[in-house]
Amino acid sequence: MNILAIHSSHDGSITIVKNDEFFLHAQIERFNHMIVSPFPSFKLLLQIKKLGITFDKVIITFLTDSCHFRWEDALKNFKLIGPHTQILFAEDKNHHLFHSYCAKATIGERANMVVIDGDGSLLNGNKTEQETIFQKDKIIFQEHNNIGKDYEIRTIEIIKKDFLAFRHCGKTMALSSHGGSLQIFQKETEAKIKKIMPTSDVSYTGGVAQNVLANSQFFKYKNFEIDPLCTDQGISLGAMNFYMNGKLKLPHPVYLGFKPDYEFLNYPTFKDYDIVDAAPEDICPLLRKEPVALFQGRSEQGQRGLGNRSLLIDGTNPKAIEIMNKIKHREWYRPFAPAVLEEEAPEDFEIKGPSPYMLYVFKTKTKLPNISAVDGTARLQTVSKKDNINFYKLLKTFNEKYKIPFLLNTSLNLAGHTLVEDLNDLKYMLDYSPLKYAYLPDVGKLVIN
Repeated sequence: MNILAIHSSHDGSITIVKNDEFFLHAQIERFNHMIVSPFPSFKLLLQIKKLGITFDKVIITFLTDSCHFRWEDALKNFKLIGPHTQILFAEDKNHHLFHSYCAKATIGERANMVVIDGDGSLLNGNKTEQETIFQKDKIIFQEHNNIGKDYEIRTIEIIKKDFLAFRHCGKTMALSSHGGSLQIFQKETEAKIKKIMPTSDVSYTGGVAQNVLANSQFFKYKNFEIDPLCTDQGISLGAMNFYMNGKLKLPHPVYLGFKPDYEFLNYPTFKDYDIVDAAPEDICPLLRKEPVALFQGRSEQGQRGLGNRSLLIDGTNPKAIEIMNKIKHREWYRPFAPAVLEEEAPEDFEIKGPSPYMLYVFKTKTKLPNISAVDGTARLQTVSKKDNINFYKLLKTFNEKYKIPFLLNTSLNLAGHTLVEDLNDLKYMLDYSPLKYAYLPDVGKLVIN
């Protein structure tokens, strides 16, 4: 059976199953280029059309800010559904359940499936889901403590963003490291989460699981793991897994998007660029002085670049932040993050075990100004050969040449833009920023602006 699942509210996404097996998962905003927007775009619909799949079933989930009827009309107009296609509208009553089923697919089911977010399904008394714990799909705990909602409200006060407040909570979190009332607020938030959280056997998901400072108090908990698709960008995946009775098997927890079309390099679009053969040893000297885009494989899903759509530079370069901010324009209080060889991480960071999705912070053992927050912690990505072979080879080569096992790693996008999805997006970034280099290890090429 071929199934298409669509989450048609904020942070929308699509998930496709082909012949009863996972095929892809992608965030809608990467195609309509509007942050958090779930509206269908010609670009995404055309991508789906090119797959040549006739869908037997379409699952459309939605909350109050929905465009589900627009999606139904778009699928009909593109002839992606026919008279025999079953269309199932899964209203918001299962929102937290779908979060939990996303976590089951990405990190596996544990005794306690914990979901904490700003707002979920509408409950009795005009309240919404906010904190839920499932055990074998049965709700054993559900409260309305406003943990996520209070963080959004505080973000509106500080960042002056309303509609996109949940996307800016990371800025509030970064500012909290500088002390004052925000630091007190952050600690209060951490205490509220800890009061709810079981002490072992937890799969944790929901938007609040993006709070890396709060997460770090749980890193040493027994059998505790965080869903890397914990925001609503994972809801279509969760809905798909739910309707497949929990049997959806993923090739990887985050590298799930469309495969790149490298034939695009041969189009006239790239005629003004130099495209040369390159290997990791050719890229390392460039990284010492300049940012290099790393573009490869299926795009990672979630809010962070994790080596398939990343912007890299030597984290020890004293001008790294200044150089990077000519592209990223990041606020002064928001530190960049390092990606480090997994086996080398304990040398520079107080860490025992892997942290592949930048969902925790760890103390640095020595002063690392470009990648450490003011409190001496870093939001760390450990990179293993198993998880990302090309990124691992680049880090390994860089370490062999310069005795530095990490690179500053940030998402491959311009400030305020969505993450780069395809080569056309990459070209736009090269055209409209000081970025000079893009490394494409899948085809062994370096694009030079």
